[in-house]
Amino acid sequence: MAMGRGELSPQDFKATKNNWIQYTKKNNIRLPQGSYTDFEWKDYCPAVFRNILELEKIDYADYMLSICGDETLREVSSPGRIGNVIFLSNDDRFVIKTLRKSEVKVLREMLPKYYRHLKTHGFSLLTTLYGLHVVRPIGGIKVYFAVMSNVLQSDLHLHRRYDLKGSSRGRNFNKVIVHEEIIYKDIDLDFYFYLEPSLRNKILSQLKYDCEFLEAEGIMDYSLLLGVHIEASSRQGMRTGPVHDDAELTVADILKHNGRFGAKLPASAVRTPRNEMGIVSSPSRVRVPECYNVLLYFGIIDIFQNYNVIKRLEHAYKSIQYDSKSISAVNPKVYSSRFQDFLAKVFLARESSKNWNFEF
Repeated sequence: MAMGRGELSPQDFKATKNNWIQYTKKNNIRLPQGSYTDFEWKDYCPAVFRNILELEKIDYADYMLSICGDETLREVSSPGRIGNVIFLSNDDRFVIKTLRKSEVKVLREMLPKYYRHLKTHGFSLLTTLYGLHVVRPIGGIKVYFAVMSNVLQSDLHLHRRYDLKGSSRGRNFNKVIVHEEIIYKDIDLDFYFYLEPSLRNKILSQLKYDCEFLEAEGIMDYSLLLGVHIEASSRQGMRTGPVHDDAELTVADILKHNGRFGAKLPASAVRTPRNEMGIVSSPSRVRVPECYNVLLYFGIIDIFQNYNVIKRLEHAYKSIQYDSKSISAVNPKVYSSRFQDFLAKVFLARESSKNWNFEF
């Protein structure tokens, strides 16, 4: 991530800016009967987010067109929605997520250190925040929302999508569908991914930096959103073992070709069957490994949840019923450690693939 222009002051992290957005006939937008046409709009910390857009070389006008074009704004502000709702911008570049007021407070409090973290760690795997807004249609209610990078944006088809937390309780597939795509969870993960050792080390070290930041900010309950593209040649039934030809590929090469770390990373995937309880089959029962050449897309998402009173009560209640290590609601230090340990077992070094050690 390149350095942005200009220095920010403490006041920039507290500033807000109000505006109006109006849709008229000359916008060439057809509005269904009863639709809102005028919106009260507020930007939080506009100078900060403009700097982040500049760091990512995103034009502000293009950004506004992406999140305000077509029906996106009306969908965000539609009444009757319960809980967090996720949308994609009309060009798929941005994820738009509605927030509770408590999450807005968490985001604003951590924003100064988050901004410094992004500038210090150019390889950060944290989702990039591009804007924090509140919109209220005339006659409607306020809706808070954040605009973030779409870590799964790709010109390739993603055959699998996973939301991984490193916990097992309640982390299996139960029809979680976002934008008509199934999102699988921890217990559904039946792949191990073998990477070139230096690339794996870079991923794990960056995960460590990012998790240390989240831990220091008291954040937990985040996920690694992982997308997997299986290359056509290997979908024909390759069975001999990981052979992705990326031995000379460096992190610099990846950034040069892909634009960001965590996008289009080459790996070899080994599929391991699980039983109905979600337990990995023992190595002795895997006769011939099912292997694929894959490209991985991933980033850390859902970074707005702190370990508040509700989460502490959830931890206390569920700890009585289940093993406390298996539940998602744990304190930030435990969450960070478990999250990293889990991913270290999912992303393995290429040379260790010879042992076919599938213990999880």
